[in-house]
Amino acid sequence: MPVTDRQRKELASFLRNRRERLTPEAVGIRNSYGRRRTPGLRREELAQLAGVSVTWYTWLEQARRIRVSSQVLSGLARALRLDTTETGHLFRLAGELPPATQDPRSRESIPAQYLTFLEFQDPLPAFIVNNRFDVLAWNHGFCTLFPYFESLEQSRRNTLVMMFDERAREMHPNWEQDALETAALFRAQAAGQLAQPDYAKLIDDLQGEHPEFRELWERLDLAPPVPSVRCFDHPTLGRIELGYVKLRLSGADATMVVYQPVLDSRLLARFRDLVEERIRVRLHSAEAQS
Repeated sequence: MPVTDRQRKELASFLRNRRERLTPEAVGIRNSYGRRRTPGLRREELAQLAGVSVTWYTWLEQARRIRVSSQVLSGLARALRLDTTETGHLFRLAGELPPATQDPRSRESIPAQYLTFLEFQDPLPAFIVNNRFDVLAWNHGFCTLFPYFESLEQSRRNTLVMMFDERAREMHPNWEQDALETAALFRAQAAGQLAQPDYAKLIDDLQGEHPEFRELWERLDLAPPVPSVRCFDHPTLGRIELGYVKLRLSGADATMVVYQPVLDSRLLARFRDLVEERIRVRLHSAEAQS
């Protein structure tokens, strides 16, 4: 993407700042010749660590109009010992997309504050997913909306997989449209990870198991992660309509999805009754086992 002169100046300042923060000892330089006029590493030392020429790196710190590749930026980030946030900032200043971070893979990988906030959403159905659409955490409301969820094997607790489950087809009166949207959302959000083995296996397995998914996937449709509305045929609540919003979790590379009633003002109270009943049953079961 185009880089402005202001970005180049910011990039130059950022590189100079982080270079001056880094001591020779921190990168294994023991023999330093000559008097250092500034703290931190010299330009030639950083250039050698990053695998670039001194002249080219000097041009970067002078905010020259030169193009910087992702490979070179990764080398600079490693040489400067940048963390994930700093690396993302470096890439954006240079007009490049930051490298993809590792998706969280379990409830334990989500910060506790987000899990508490998730519980506070009850009785509204809410859950947290990663870019692979694995459901990492959920509240009572979510299990009230999808009563079969906790009976699923761990590998099938994935909203893309769930959409092609027979029970989902029974619950979604607009299943064809909902399935199309879910597949398009996945393609749009996981574009940078589709070559990874676990992503590729997920797609291959779904294509082999469900011809409908294969047809949808081959359409190459994309959908933005915007608020939407879905209709459900719930086994207890009957035909209901729920809107949902998505909240990106900063620092977790995950998303919280919260469903909420759209037209029926009484639906929230009905969800609350089901959630309270679910909690009573679970407490009774726990007391019986103790």
